[in-house]
Amino acid sequence: MLRLLLAIFGGEIRLMARRAARTALICAIGGLLIACSAVFFMIASFIALADRYDALTAALVIGGFLLVLGLIFLLVALLRGRRRRPVSLGGFGAYGAVPPAASGMAPGVGPAPSAGMPPASVKTVLGIAAGAAVIGLILGRRV
Repeated sequence: MLRLLLAIFGGEIRLMARRAARTALICAIGGLLIACSAVFFMIASFIALADRYDALTAALVIGGFLLVLGLIFLLVALLRGRRRRPVSLGGFGAYGAVPPAASGMAPGVGPAPSAGMPPASVKTVLGIAAGAAVIGLILGRRV
């Protein structure tokens, strides 16, 4: 039984890996084609600007535009990469202070702490749930 489950799980992983590889290849080809079209668009805009103005002005305008666009992208990437400090509400919930009677506990009584085990992190709980969901999907398809 265990060997059958491992074979099913291994086959499903291989199928998912092939599908992911095909998707990555298609995305890479699409990205390459978009990059080529951007280069040709830049050439066409250079020619149009060079006809209207001179070649030096056209090159400066396109270079400045690309510099500003690149700086904007770098700024967005830096701002996304920063970790935000969690906001402390100082004993207040999302909707203000919650009195002990409304929370269902007597004053001064909190939930019982676990004896010797540290609390599970969110990543661990989500990892276990994701693994259980994947195994459930695999077994649900085969049965």
